[in-house]
Amino acid sequence: MTTLFYLIAYAAIIGFLVLAYAKVRTYLSASPLHVRWELYPVPHEGKKAAYGGSFMDQKDWWTHKRHVDHMGDLKAMLQEALFLHATFQHNLKLWFRTYPFHLGLYMMIVGTFMILFATILKILGVSDSNFIITFLRNVVNAISMLGMLGIIVGGTSLIMRRLTDEGLKQYSTAEHFFNLGAFIVYALFGLAAWSFNPSFFDLGCAFMANLIKFNFVSLGSAAFSLHLLLGFFLMIWILMTQMGHLFMKYFSYHAFRWGDELTVYNDNNKHNISEILQHQTNFPFS
Repeated sequence: MTTLFYLIAYAAIIGFLVLAYAKVRTYLSASPLHVRWELYPVPHEGKKAAYGGSFMDQKDWWTHKRHVDHMGDLKAMLQEALFLHATFQHNLKLWFRTYPFHLGLYMMIVGTFMILFATILKILGVSDSNFIITFLRNVVNAISMLGMLGIIVGGTSLIMRRLTDEGLKQYSTAEHFFNLGAFIVYALFGLAAWSFNPSFFDLGCAFMANLIKFNFVSLGSAAFSLHLLLGFFLMIWILMTQMGHLFMKYFSYHAFRWGDELTVYNDNNKHNISEILQHQTNFPFS
């Protein structure tokens, strides 16, 4: 049974990477030729973004080399991803519910990478008493607790809002409630493991070390094992649901909204444009 547990872990990691790659590749190959939407301000316009301008402001712009401010794009994406800036601006009531949930997920993800880093250090011979390991242990134990509480509180609040908000009721499906409920249960098992074991960090390091060394031994905590099993399930499940925006948001939001690359004239694009022009519209006023 213990061996099966670790085999499920390997399958979840490999499955996540393969499905994520396939999802991105399928999305990009199926996407039609991008249409410039003129949705200003565009963050990578640098100083021009302050007043909603673009490289087209410049006289004879097509004769000049274009400068793209990638730091502007990165800043805008981080601002949206880390703080849900648009939700804060346009739907503050929802932000107070969804931000704890997202922040909790971010904390769990950061904690996982910190555990992986600490495990590698230990394998390389760094002592448990080393100040780096001690620092990581304290930080991970703290953010894991806060992250799981954030997921539980935020997820429960989002379920309640979907049940009570007249607007959201129309768009809420069983999948929405199942997804939020699965994350809440995942966090509850994690919180139980955090509460009834000496160190959540040490449990995580033991699991990571076993995974890296192919050492299939029991972790000694049923709650932590169930927490991980639900995590393995969610790694695959979110890729097949609307929660896939966790990593697809760049392609479906940022690149779509601010993609303003010029259409290069070539045979392939000429063919694509010809196909698009054949599409018929059925607007009431047409």
